[in-house]
Amino acid sequence: MSTSLHPMHAANASRILVVDDERTNREILARLLQRNGYQTESVGSAEAALERLKEQSFDVVLLDVVMPEMDGFECLRRIRRSLSVSELPVIMITAEADRDRIIAAFRDGANDYVTKPIDRDVTLARIATHAQLRQTMRALRDSEERYALAARGSNDGLWDWNVQTGDVYYSPRWKSMLGLQDTELERSSKPWIDRVHPDDHVRFCRTVSAEQDQSLTHLDCELRMLHQDGSYRWMLCRGVYVRNAQGQVYRMAGSLTDITEGKVGDALTGLPNRLLFVDRLERTIERARRLRQGRFAVLFLDLDNFKLINDSFGHQAGDRLLVEIARRLEQSIRSVDCISRCECNNTVARHAGDEFTILLESLNSPEDADVVADRILQAFAVPVNLDSVKLFPTFSIGLAVGDQNTVCAEDLMREADTAMYYAKSEGRNRRRKFEHGMQQRATERLALEHDLRRALQAQEFVLHYQPIVQLDNLLVTGFESLVRWQHPIKGLISPMAFIGAAEEMGLIVPLGWWIVENACQQAALWQAQFPDRSNATVNINCSVTQLYEPEFVKKFHEIIIRTGVVPHGICIEVTESTLMDRPDAIRPILCGLRDLGVQISIDDFGTGYSSLAYLHRFPLDSLKIDQSFVNTLHDSQENSEIVRTIINLAHRLGLHVVAEGVETERQWTTLSEFGATHAQGFLFSPPVGASYASKFLLDCLGSGLFSSPLRSVTERSAAEILPMRIAEGRSATSIR
Repeated sequence: MSTSLHPMHAANASRILVVDDERTNREILARLLQRNGYQTESVGSAEAALERLKEQSFDVVLLDVVMPEMDGFECLRRIRRSLSVSELPVIMITAEADRDRIIAAFRDGANDYVTKPIDRDVTLARIATHAQLRQTMRALRDSEERYALAARGSNDGLWDWNVQTGDVYYSPRWKSMLGLQDTELERSSKPWIDRVHPDDHVRFCRTVSAEQDQSLTHLDCELRMLHQDGSYRWMLCRGVYVRNAQGQVYRMAGSLTDITEGKVGDALTGLPNRLLFVDRLERTIERARRLRQGRFAVLFLDLDNFKLINDSFGHQAGDRLLVEIARRLEQSIRSVDCISRCECNNTVARHAGDEFTILLESLNSPEDADVVADRILQAFAVPVNLDSVKLFPTFSIGLAVGDQNTVCAEDLMREADTAMYYAKSEGRNRRRKFEHGMQQRATERLALEHDLRRALQAQEFVLHYQPIVQLDNLLVTGFESLVRWQHPIKGLISPMAFIGAAEEMGLIVPLGWWIVENACQQAALWQAQFPDRSNATVNINCSVTQLYEPEFVKKFHEIIIRTGVVPHGICIEVTESTLMDRPDAIRPILCGLRDLGVQISIDDFGTGYSSLAYLHRFPLDSLKIDQSFVNTLHDSQENSEIVRTIINLAHRLGLHVVAEGVETERQWTTLSEFGATHAQGFLFSPPVGASYASKFLLDCLGSGLFSSPLRSVTERSAAEILPMRIAEGRSATSIR
């Protein structure tokens, strides 16, 4: 056996040696390379790699940096004792793009590097580049003619830049990738530089002029270049600096690889991404402007409740759902030809995790876009099957129609996005077309979001407390905590004006934890101030998003310890819909709270059409009848019987019953007759500040009845109650 390493053999052999001590990494790389036509061998150590190189020849070595016994740097140095950078390209695999380590690798003789996790397209492009660079270096050593012949046979575009004369050789493939004929490009750098996208121009010029740094041996740059058809293509420019004895660069040579598909395509769904979508939309706008005719539309689709799907079934299931959605969307627009008599070139794109856009071209009328949007909504009326689970995904769709007067793509997309927001705020699973008044309201919405973020940082929120009373003697047994925004200019703002925005902005969780912290602090203060009223509870509403946050129970426990509140004095209110939507998921969370000693109440009962008998599966203490049932209590005999039945069945399950939204003495009397034990509502008191609420507890100590700070119930008229109800935005308004 020879003791020296083999030089590389013929360039078309395409043999790759993968060196990595992690078996999984080796297998992943090997499969990737084999699927792309490479012959691949892999070894698990640097020592094994050196032995294999003595026995066989390879075109490229992929060498991991971190390995036991002998690391990648030492292995590289030993390889370079026998084989130069032109004889055997070595690409280092590193887990971090550390500049000093990369420069050290290049000084030891590395040709290139890739970082973990492996980017498929970039890795393949770089491997192909170095196979061609070997051809380039041979051509530089031999003759211009042989170099040109090799360049013509390359799938990538090759270039050779004489720095001293300014001449640049472009291979036929280099030109064809940009839609150019072989004879229509002068041999200088100007045609290249002129075709670079304005946003990439400075970066590209900085890259090709970096040869002054003698530590650099390679150039590497991704840039957009103008195609002859007017579009921009993403290119990966790779090359080497060739230096003389004094270290001065007299030549640069390398390759140009078209990576547009990887840049503008969504890897998961195979759809175009935002970059490509905007490019096609801009061309559609330009064509309409040039022809001074034609209508087109952008549909902006947002998948409703996608985060809940991910949290419930996992991200893999979420990815599979997105793939199925992409296919259905494509099928939905293929039949659009029946709408338009002109040839259509409609485009479906994926923008972000759960956002899609559709470009509809050559519309006969603006209503054609409505038809397509309705077809999409109908397409998802059929469930998506993920294993044994059937999902019914819904979309909020915004439409914006463009014509010859449309100025730019971003404006039209912003209009569609604004209309989508209105569709979502109006109940989701619907479409809305952009109207000019929406933009002003959207601007106001942005201002609200900005103020809301600032308010959370400045802690401008306050809690008000609405008493929960015992109906037989009007003893205050607890309070429901309700959040308000104390705006420095606008004053006290009802949650109806900002909770929806907080949910969509992702601020509902930090706001929810602020509420929990402050409500527990207030409860602990009352427990210390009124020890004889220690059984009075403070009820806290938790949003479904907060409940499903990781380690919710642990965080809640930490707040209990931090505030010193007795847990039994806290009651968490969970809406009926939260229980019924995911009973198996919510039950362990509620059990965890019960283990802490916290009470649990089911809120808004009756709105979700659940079975009372089903509630025995959950650790519940009380049930709150939704105010919509209380408001219609005397509208019909049927309504009265519904309320009576709820109360009776709740008692059989051992649950206290709280009636929400009590506003008249007649409702109070009837609910008492039906057996309801507790109530809250404007008949007794609107939500009030903490200091005002303390007086209720103080009065209860003396008399068992609350007579101040508000007058007794019998002295208050409906004329007083109704204005307070309107001002507060209904008593049950809270964070939900």
